[in-house]
Amino acid sequence: MLKKLCLFLLFCNIGIYLYAAQLTILNTTDLHGRATGRYGGMPQIAYLIEQQKKLYPADSMLLIDCGDTTQGTFSSMVFKGKMMVECLNYLKYDVWVVGNHEFDYGLAVVKKRMLQFSGASLAANVENPCLAKAHSLWKMFTKSGMKIAVIGLTKPGVFNSTSFGIAMKRTMPEIRAAKPDVIILAQHEGMYARGFSIYKFTAQYPEIDLILGGHTHVKKPGQKIGPNIWYFQAGKHACGLGKIIIDYDKKQKKIIKISSEIIPVTSKTPIDKKLLAKIKPDLARAKKLGEQKIATIIFKNTGRLDSSILEQKIIGQMMLKQTGADVAVCNVYPSNYKLVGRVNVTWRRLYYWTRFENTTCTVTLDKSTYQKIMVEQKKQLKKDYHTIITYGNKNLFKKKNKIVAAFNSYAMSGAGTRFPFLRSVAKNKKYMFKSNNIIIRNGLKNYLKGKVFIVSNVDGKIRIKQKTNVATRY
Repeated sequence: MLKKLCLFLLFCNIGIYLYAAQLTILNTTDLHGRATGRYGGMPQIAYLIEQQKKLYPADSMLLIDCGDTTQGTFSSMVFKGKMMVECLNYLKYDVWVVGNHEFDYGLAVVKKRMLQFSGASLAANVENPCLAKAHSLWKMFTKSGMKIAVIGLTKPGVFNSTSFGIAMKRTMPEIRAAKPDVIILAQHEGMYARGFSIYKFTAQYPEIDLILGGHTHVKKPGQKIGPNIWYFQAGKHACGLGKIIIDYDKKQKKIIKISSEIIPVTSKTPIDKKLLAKIKPDLARAKKLGEQKIATIIFKNTGRLDSSILEQKIIGQMMLKQTGADVAVCNVYPSNYKLVGRVNVTWRRLYYWTRFENTTCTVTLDKSTYQKIMVEQKKQLKKDYHTIITYGNKNLFKKKNKIVAAFNSYAMSGAGTRFPFLRSVAKNKKYMFKSNNIIIRNGLKNYLKGKVFIVSNVDGKIRIKQKTNVATRY
């Protein structure tokens, strides 16, 4: 009896083996320009990928990146993300889903990077005609004898990108007609956002098997959402490589099991020397540019102040001079370092003062509207977020009925969902919205170039003085 049972189980296992297929997906997201990084960045991710490639047949693997790949470091900014896409191409990624920060460099650069990518650039919810020939809605791959449909979705709201719902309504009929064995949704979005829940969303599309998330920078090593969908998110900043294995029964045409893990990058993870050699010339060029001295700032009695407050005061002063505005409003995340003594301001340091490609914008406001904007700003004051105001004259409405206020373009666009009222003001023609189309970092470079400034803290008041000029208080 025992012998018969053993033979039965053996034949069952042989049957499973004959009809089983396996797909391995390697996944990254939110690399944010880490050509190199805390532990080595892409060269270490490359090492992990190459090790995984040795374990599985080439026709059983997919490499997918879920976006925010090209922005986030000085070296990536210098080359507008070119180096990061070269890294993806070197590793032969199959899919790149553009993230919201890919658009920071403008549509022309996004298009260039999409076309530069050797795999499939996917963005089903991007409708901008400028990008129409640079990306696809979805793509079918054949791996391990299975048909794998991969859909790409980017963060809604950037450059004519529609909601996930609209994009999926348009895309899913095509995919259903193609009858794939496995459907993968690679999205530059997390499990939740304002007005979005992954649970409600997937309830409409239960045929999706795997969702690869991004944007929120969290690690989700794998979990079920709903009866049959597996959700995975690899984290951020090239600190880990996602690995998902799908076991599939080709006879029954169904998934047997999905398992996943995040393979961490540590200080002991080796590097891929060939990739490092490939990007080394660009890294050296970026380093040389970054070391260029722009100005000198002498900080006095400011050691206890968060450096970001001092930086934004200087940026605010530049915005006032650049636009002739009465007040400049800057929003900033606190820094974790202090500025004291004599500091040489380099091009790299300026980048970390203002990492994003924002421009200076102005609106003309009456007192009531300005006060409502300030109430909205104060609601957002948190330990990890500040509003820094720089005045040309603190008595804003003493001699005027209307004032000109300067903000950065991100704040004017609503700062995600932080400033809906400011966004509505910017859209209203009566407030005369204007953008000078000068990236704040570039304006700051021109403003500071060759100068010496003294920044001091006098009784809690920040005082900024150019060495040859009369001091102005803010």
